[in-house]
Order: sequence, then structure tokens, then C-alpha cells
Amino acid sequence: MQISGRKIDDFKFDRKGITPPLPILLRLVPLLFYCSIAVTIILSVIYLIEYRLSVQKRDSHTAQAESLAAETQEALKHCTGLESQIKIATDIESWVSGSRPLQPLIVEIARSMGPRATIVDLRLDRDPNAPAQLKLAIKLGTDSTKQLDFTLEKIAGQKYRAFSPQQTLGRNELDYIATLVWQDPSARSVQPSPPNEQ
Repeated sequence: MQISGRKIDDFKFDRKGITPPLPILLRLVPLLFYCSIAVTIILSVIYLIEYRLSVQKRDSHTAQAESLAAETQEALKHCTGLESQIKIATDIESWVSGSRPLQPLIVEIARSMGPRATIVDLRLDRDPNAPAQLKLAIKLGTDSTKQLDFTLEKIAGQKYRAFSPQQTLGRNELDYIATLVWQDPSARSVQPSPPNEQ
């Protein structure tokens, strides 16, 4: 079968002049495409670097926060220990300030004895909960209350005030029991509280 030449399209043609060249603006499109790919790669690398740096910073901040938390706990334990030591020191201070030296008091009681009076028994007890209070129990070998009054004056001269006194006069013996509260001379306006009732 024979095909006529008019029916066949010839696809062979010269390359020149197929289409006119691209305008200048359209020539920038491939250039912009390749530039965008390069910028994407550069930004991805920068993102990865920044991500790793931020992870390292986060880890270092987390470690620093844990270290500070441990130091805070250690400081709190230290503060608790210091507070307990301060409480012990405060208790000792109140004990010492409340327990004025007893020797001057005992010396005054001994010196207050007249020629016909003797101390049969003398006892001073302190309550740990009230260090400023003394429980005095004295037994005098006398039948005169004047001797007791003179001894109480000497005790008052040592800045002690007697509360709840009880005296019993027997045959040639005088028993006296009272609670002595030391009065601080620097606290003039503060009245001493009465002794604790037990």
C-alpha cells in the first residue's frame, strides 16, 4: 500500500527556530528554583545545628537546675540543723539566765542564821520547764519566826520573790517551803509570772 506524501507529517526539522528564546523574567525561574533549593539546604543545616545547640543548652540547664535543687535541699538540711542548734542554744541561754548562781543565795541564807538558830536541812530544786523558779525547802533549828523573817529578807535581797509559802512550826524546828522566782532587775516593768502549779 502506498501512502501519498501529503498525508505524512515530517517531524524532522532543524533545531534552530523551533521556539523563540525565553524572555528575561522567565529565565530567572530556573535560577530562582535552584537558589531556593540551595537556601533550603542551608536553612536545614542551620536548623539542625541550632537544634543540636538548643538540645545541649536544654540538657545543661536541666543539669544545672538539678544541681541547684540538690544544693537547695542540702541548704535546707543545713538550715534545719542550724535551727535545731539555735533552739538548743536558746534553751541553754534561758536555762543559764534563769539559773542565777545559787552560791550567793545559799551564802546569804547561811549568814542570816543567828547564834541560836541552825540549818537542819536546806534543799533547792529547779524545774527544767521553769529555770527561773526554785523550790526552797528549809528546816531551821529554832522556835522563833523572827529568824525565818530575817532569812526571807536576805533571800529578797538576792532578787528572789517567794510564792506559795508554807511554814510549819514544830518543837524547836521550823519548816518553810516556798517557790522562789528570780526577778530580773533590767526588766522593771515586767512583773514576774506566778509559779507553775503542778
